Amino acid sequence: MMKNESNSRSAFFNLRISIPLLVVLLGAFLALISLGAISNGTLKEKGSPPSEGTIADKQHSQQDPANGPRRNFDQHGNRASTVGLVHRHVAKHRQAKTVGGGAWSSLGPPGGDVFDAAVSTVDSNIALAGLAPGGSIGGTLYRSSDGGNTWSDVSALDGTSVFDIEFAPDGTAYLGTQASIWKSTDDGLSWAVLNLGIGSNDQVFDVALDPSDPSTLWAGIADAFGLQPENVIRSTDGGVTWINRTPPLAQPISGQGIAIDPSDSNTVIAVFGGAFGGGEVWVTTDGGDTWMNRSAGLPNNPMQAVVYDGTRLLVGGGQSFGSEFVGLYESTDLGVTWTPLHDDTWPVLVVYAIAVDPNDSQTILVATDGSGVNRTTNGGATWEISTGGTAGLAGRSLRFAPDSSTELFLGTSSLAVFRSTDGGDIFVSSSRGISELNLYSIDANPLNAEELAVAFQGLNDGGVISSTDGGATWSLQSAPPTRYSNVRFAPDGTLYAISSGPSSVAQEGLYRRETNGTWTPLGPDQGPLYESDLDTTRFSHSNPNLILLGGADFGVAGFEATIWR
Repeated sequence: MMKNESNSRSAFFNLRISIPLLVVLLGAFLALISLGAISNGTLKEKGSPPSEGTIADKQHSQQDPANGPRRNFDQHGNRASTVGLVHRHVAKHRQAKTVGGGAWSSLGPPGGDVFDAAVSTVDSNIALAGLAPGGSIGGTLYRSSDGGNTWSDVSALDGTSVFDIEFAPDGTAYLGTQASIWKSTDDGLSWAVLNLGIGSNDQVFDVALDPSDPSTLWAGIADAFGLQPENVIRSTDGGVTWINRTPPLAQPISGQGIAIDPSDSNTVIAVFGGAFGGGEVWVTTDGGDTWMNRSAGLPNNPMQAVVYDGTRLLVGGGQSFGSEFVGLYESTDLGVTWTPLHDDTWPVLVVYAIAVDPNDSQTILVATDGSGVNRTTNGGATWEISTGGTAGLAGRSLRFAPDSSTELFLGTSSLAVFRSTDGGDIFVSSSRGISELNLYSIDANPLNAEELAVAFQGLNDGGVISSTDGGATWSLQSAPPTRYSNVRFAPDGTLYAISSGPSSVAQEGLYRRETNGTWTPLGPDQGPLYESDLDTTRFSHSNPNLILLGGADFGVAGFEATIWR
């Protein structure tokens, strides 16, 4: 069929006009993307505070594990630690590290989300560190053969998050992982996976060894968003077979910690905590045949840790998400009554781990989420806050080396392992070789190519790390310990960084490093909640006072894409 000549020419003419127009529009669109300004909203320039709104209609989507990247934020920008429904073969391997056709070398900095670090009971040179990014899947295991000075990854656990590490008296090691319990009898060189007999949702948060009988093991199991009803299990044959010992819970809730009476194997305490809230403490005196709910007198918030010496019961917990605080509690009657051991000097009532000096029960140290390590030497009458220079650290685990009152290993979110050799007076980084830090941005000083800066994020922590020797050595900057999404050197060499909350730690927005090393918040500060989710910085080369920020509003400020200037 013959084409209509006039229509064809008209179409060609329109096409010639449309192509340049499309190029211009595409260029503008890409420019906005480079500013981080295009997201799920309409672009607008920010110059005045927004009208008030509500986050009630966003709350469900933020907390629904099936919805969107902002699903797990509270109003202050705290994220919940959530783990999906994990099959043992899911996320087994992390992304391969390809180098392309060029020559690449790792510059660091060291770090990673270490959820536990422990020293062998038979060889003090052997230490293990388990990683679980943001408390989720896809982690790995690191091993040290020089007491924690240097570390190397264990390829067998590549892609498998490790939440707990336990050494039996004979040196046998057990790991609680995203996929069952792993066992090693050769100092962590090789590993075997135990069959728990509970199906594919076999994520293990805690492994407890009976002090009276190391062949008896207990395990705390994740609830898999309600799909795993067996949350406490026990083995009496070294992990060959397992039976369900779960208390009569109203609904499945993750078993976070288990403690066994050192002189009575039948007396066991189990603590529970949900990813989005809720917590309980249960006690059995008959090996799990019957249980007593001992949660009365405690906050109904996630419990994270438990220690029992046969007389004094200590439990700790809480989480930053939702301001679900607990702190540290003590009971001398197996949980019938409780007394808080924390006091008003504690800046954060979120405890992930409890360590009691094996030679002095009055010395207690706790790892907190955001204020490092708190220590008491008089049973909780008074406390040293953020002892040993740990202020700002998000502690995840804390252990004394076997039979030692001086050597401690602290596992942290983002910054991996810290070690003390003086009972907690001083903690120093001991993470060389652990290369799992979540970096979000990197920049080099335009006036000095040897000066580098990186922004990193943990679950609800983060920071800025810099190097002045091209990456040979790194130092943590004194910026507030929040998540950072961007670092950028201005044309004059001044370093800036964007904090992405939580606002409960420090206001989000742009920070500037001053010549004395301190950091100054520059805004935008839309209010006390988390309201500015920014991730891009641009500087004018013709006007040194002009700075552009790109990103989006959040929460009560709405969810529109934004550019600030």
